[in-house]
Amino acid sequence: MSRKILFLVSSLFLIFMGLALAAWPVSVFSIRGENGAEAFSTPVPEGWTLTSRIIHSLERTPVEDEYRVVSGRIWQWEERFRSNNAGLPTEIPAQGHFRSDSGWFITSGGRNHWETLHYRVGNSELGRNVIFPGGFPPLKLFEDFPGEKMTFSVTETPLGHFLWVSRREKLR
Repeated sequence: MSRKILFLVSSLFLIFMGLALAAWPVSVFSIRGENGAEAFSTPVPEGWTLTSRIIHSLERTPVEDEYRVVSGRIWQWEERFRSNNAGLPTEIPAQGHFRSDSGWFITSGGRNHWETLHYRVGNSELGRNVIFPGGFPPLKLFEDFPGEKMTFSVTETPLGHFLWVSRREKLR
């Protein structure tokens, strides 16, 4: 009799643990094209980093923007650039910092954040946008989505729902 009770209690524990994990809320970062096509989507931990690199259209130098996912929003953490001529920052952001390090000018802080960030993609001539999502291979958006306006967003969803939807997408 005690083996049956132990089996029943263990089974109930595993079922409830599975239900709790399926209902656990996770932040999901997504990049979508203008037509809604998903270019990238993954659950991310608090503080997850995404870096965007472009080639400035006039200066022809790299510009990098680092974003972090914090409290369900996309925060611009810092911007790095090689020159501060045409179209690049020349002032320290309010509540921010400016420094020079290893050939880069770096502005950080400023408290810019978005629930949804609209991001214009260039092409192989202008922009050459590459996204470096922390822990994943780089995304060459300028090759796959030239000239498009992409949408970066963070949504909170149950882990089970994300896994179910992503599994169905892969089966299509």
